[in-house]
This record gives sequence, C-alpha cells and structure tokens, in this order.
Amino acid sequence: MLIAHAEDDWDIPDAHSDVLFQAFLEPHLPKLDMPKNAYDIRPEEMKVMAVQRSERREVRDKLLVEETIPGFGKTASFTADGRTVTLVKTHYGGHDYLGVQEGLQDIIGKKFGLL
Repeated sequence: MLIAHAEDDWDIPDAHSDVLFQAFLEPHLPKLDMPKNAYDIRPEEMKVMAVQRSERREVRDKLLVEETIPGFGKTASFTADGRTVTLVKTHYGGHDYLGVQEGLQDIIGKKFGLL
C-alpha cells in the first residue's frame, strides 16, 4: 500500500496522511495505557506509561524505514503481516499534480516492481 501526499496541498492537509499511516502502524505497536484523567495520574502510572512509551519507540524504530530525499521530501515504510505500507510526503505537488512528480513515479515503480 502506498500513501502519497504533498506538504503544499491546500485542499487536504498533509497531516491527514500522517494519521492514516499511523492507523496502519498502530496495531503493530505495544499497547499504551492512557489514564482516564490526566490530572489524577499517580506516580506509579507515570512509570508504567514511561516503560510502555519506551517499548513502543523501540518497536517503532525497528519496524520503520525512513528516508529523507533532499529537495523532494521523505518516505516512511514498514512491513508487517506480509504487507508493506509506505508513506511518501513530497514538498510540492499540491492537490492535483502530485501524481506527475517524477520522483514519486520512480518510488511507485520501485515499490511495485515496475522498474
């Protein structure tokens, strides 16, 4: 699966693609027990949360492959359950011209074995 979005998209904020990518990644990360009321959190709950956040970060760092492409944007991908999910964020392309980006076409070709 490939999610592509331009940072300069004025119609749909590029944060939407981050949320979508995170939704695919989330089931593969250890759980995080969030308190029902942050004002009443106890010190021992904070310690548990700190351990859980650290474990999530370790698993996330092992799963994700991230690359910055100077002058173009960045990619993040992970493979789990036999499926690869890739997020491509370009600097430019707006809402309507992302698909004709030469670099994006190259990424699609490589990810799907077309090149």
